[in-house]
Parts: sequence; structure tokens; C-alpha cells
Amino acid sequence: MDTTVIIGNGAAGTNAAAALRKNGYAGAIKLIGEEVALPYQRPPLSKTWLLGPDRPHPIPIRPLSFFEANRIELIRARKVVGIDRTARDIRFSDGKTTKFDTLILATGASPRRLDLPGGDLKGVRYLRNLGDSAGLRHALTDPDCRDVVIIGAGVIGLEVASAAIELAKTATVIESAARAMARVASPATTNFITQRLTEAGVRFLFNKKIQGFGASGCRVSSVSLGDGTVVKADLVLAGIGATPNVELAEAAGLDCDNGICVDQDMRTSDPKIFAIGDCASGDSKFAPGKLRIETVHNAITQAQIAAAAICARERPAPVAPRFWSDLKDMKVQAVGIAAGYDLVRSNASQHPPSLEVHLKCDDRLVATETVNLPNRQSALAKAISPVVLTDVR
Repeated sequence: MDTTVIIGNGAAGTNAAAALRKNGYAGAIKLIGEEVALPYQRPPLSKTWLLGPDRPHPIPIRPLSFFEANRIELIRARKVVGIDRTARDIRFSDGKTTKFDTLILATGASPRRLDLPGGDLKGVRYLRNLGDSAGLRHALTDPDCRDVVIIGAGVIGLEVASAAIELAKTATVIESAARAMARVASPATTNFITQRLTEAGVRFLFNKKIQGFGASGCRVSSVSLGDGTVVKADLVLAGIGATPNVELAEAAGLDCDNGICVDQDMRTSDPKIFAIGDCASGDSKFAPGKLRIETVHNAITQAQIAAAAICARERPAPVAPRFWSDLKDMKVQAVGIAAGYDLVRSNASQHPPSLEVHLKCDDRLVATETVNLPNRQSALAKAISPVVLTDVR
């Protein structure tokens, strides 16, 4: 009987296991994760979990009964340290091994670390998993924590800034670029969001370079900028992007380039090994060039594609990438990839606050962005068509 091993039990890995069974896969499935908890939803890590009255409890992606009913072997609190492509086995940190016929790498990504003087001080935090979220929430609710500094005006940074304001802290967002969310959204949308967050009390410092951190004892006390500005800080959250976890793939000799290289079926350079989710880099049918898309929606989509390929089923129809975020009193949603557009059409309202943005290239809709218009996303998604039809191999 064939065995498929999945390394990583986040949204990508867990949905791959479910999709295999749905596609009729009859072999053994082993789903491996490094954390003790059942596979859980990660979006609340930087949203509602930071505001709750108690220690956050993970929301399972699937209940334990699902894994039992679908004969998916959950291997928790185990770290994989090596892949032997010749022997077709993986090695755990305790030296034990397990065989595979097919392997899916859903290893995700890790927060990019600060390489600055004082970057290892207490009070400088990152956010990726349940433990990070619990620690950050504890720090945010500490009465002695008054001034919160967020480095990086990406989605995670703005969500934490929103939580800090809700908890009556001062929140300063420091960004090296000229605007917030520059990698994922258009200026029309980010300017609207920045204005709303500024009105709510968030302070933004754009085009700023960080020189290092000041300390009071062993704790962070300030952030020093390149122009001489010093920003008081009782807590610092670094949200400067993520690095794909490719160490296992690289050591196994798989092709990697800002992620594990995959084709349109999510196969790596080894046809029996697949990669999905935040760790995977490949062509998109919605934008030119190799992309690595860090969203739950993309993780689920790629899981379904890989499962179909393993089960020799037809590849699912292309679906435009999408993401969402909750920022203060705003629900931000986007469909498509905000790149390569030459025309922006936007319609904003302040009463109540809402925004709809269309990004076009040669009069073809390539992406849309909305704020506080949740019922529009499905209709807008249908208007975005695949435009890149080349295959990797």
C-alpha cells in the first residue's frame, strides 16, 4: 500500500490530507507537525486572539474525529530533520525514520529576523504560531506596557497595531517603504486604510531606516532611526516579512528559488515530491513570473491541486488568489494579484467608510480590493480571468 507523508500540518498540509481522501486516495496518509496542538487556524493569531480576555485557545482546522474517520495518522510534536530521496524516507530529530512513496512539503515560512543592535532584547517579538500569539497577547495586556512599536507596515503589522489601539496602547508603525502594504495592495487602498488607522490613533513613520534598539536593563526601551529619531517602546513587534522554510528541500537537492520550485501540479524537481503553501514558488496563471503567495486561500488551493495530481485526477480550474484582513473597524479583502496594472478605478465612501478598487491592465481586470464590502468579493472574483497560460514544464 502506498504511503503519502505530509510535512507540515498547517492549512496547506491539513487540507492536502483531506483532499487526498476526497479524491479517493486509498493509501496511508501521515500528517506531521512540530506543535502539540491539533492543526489549527492561524488567521486569528494576529486578530481576535490578541483581544480576548483569556489565553487564546486554538480553533482546529478539523476536529480530531475527522482525522480518525479518514484514516489520517496525526504525528504531532515531531520535527523532521532530513529527507533521503533514494531510500524514500524522512528522518526525525530523535533519529527515527518513516518511509514514503509520495511526499508533500508544507513547511510554511518563518518570520524574517532583525539583524540589528539590540534585536535580541526582551520585548522584541515575532508572530507566527500559537505560542507567539499567546506571548504577544500577554505582553500587550501588561499594565506596564504602554508604548507599542510595530516594525513593518504589512498585513500582520497593521493587525497588531489595530489590536494595540483597541487595548488603549499607543501604536507606532515604522516602515522603510513610502506606504503601507506596498507588496500586496494598490496605493488607493493603502492610503484609505492608512488614513482610517491614523484617525483611530495609529502613528505612521514611512521611509524610515532602523538603526537599533535602546535598552533598560535587558528589555527594549526604544527604537532608534537613521535620522536620529528615537521612539519610546515597551514592546516591539517585528513584521518585516517571512522567509520560506526550504532547509529540508535544499538539503535533499530539490530546486529552490525564493521557495521550493514547483510546476503547475505543485511537483518539485523530484516528481514524487510536492510542495504547497507558503514554502512553494511557481508560475501563476494570474500574473507573470515566479510567485510565492502567503495566504490561507492559496494554501488550500495548492493543496487541492497537489492532491488531484497524486490521485491522477484532472487539475482543478485556476482560482484567483485572495486574502482578507480585519483592521480596526475595517474588513479588507482582495482578489487577484496587484501587479502589472496600468489603470486604477476607485470608489470611496466615508459614510459609512467603504472602498472598492479595480486594477486593470489593457482594460482587463487583474485584481480588485474592497474595504467594508464583504458581499462583493465573490462577484468580483468571477470577473478576474487567468491570463498567463504557460506551464513550468
